Amino acid sequence: LQNVCMAIGELKSQQTEVLPHNGNQSLYFENDEITTGLVNNKTEIKIHLLTGQLLYFHNEVGHFIDLTKDNIYEKLSNITKKYNLIMPEIKLDNVSHGELSEFYSYAIKAKRTIELFRMTLDGNFTLVHLWPHHFDFSVEWFTGKRDEQIGTGISPGDEQYKDPYLYMNPYPFNPKVTQYNLPIGKWHTSSWKGIKVDRDDLGNYSQTEVSDLLSQLFLITKKNFE
Repeated sequence: LQNVCMAIGELKSQQTEVLPHNGNQSLYFENDEITTGLVNNKTEIKIHLLTGQLLYFHNEVGHFIDLTKDNIYEKLSNITKKYNLIMPEIKLDNVSHGELSEFYSYAIKAKRTIELFRMTLDGNFTLVHLWPHHFDFSVEWFTGKRDEQIGTGISPGDEQYKDPYLYMNPYPFNPKVTQYNLPIGKWHTSSWKGIKVDRDDLGNYSQTEVSDLLSQLFLITKKNFE
């Protein structure tokens, strides 16, 4: 599923002008679907997680691919050729309904949690993006000065950590911020720098309570720029 999303992200970027903070490479999760959103008022590429279908929709013409059984690479190549796009060189295997269902359950909770937190922000910040290459949901907030920003997101797990975790990354990172105690989670300073909260630490909290905890972590993280 992630590989299919990476291919979709690359096809989106071929049709979209370069946007701030790499928004031209991002996807979104809405209405049971992973989607590019409407690109140039003409095109939407999306995966419906309940049906297992990929829809390439251009100027009211639809092309469907069944991700569970079709030759995805061949069918997507034929579509990209029709619209003069370059087919990404990414291995595309069939996706099981079990994998789609597992991601769907994760995505609903992760997107809602980040969106609840996003509604507490002010100033400059992004939409809630789904990044194909790391498969994490995140929102970025900016001070408006010297590219200072804080990324807040949820990862489904990665090469370093197999279980989902929540993160908050201030950039550029000031090591002095680690002197502050955290209400949950721990400071993470190896490979990436910021706050890491393990899934198990959040097990007893509702999504609203998690959003409140994120707001507390955010106020601490902002001290990075003082």
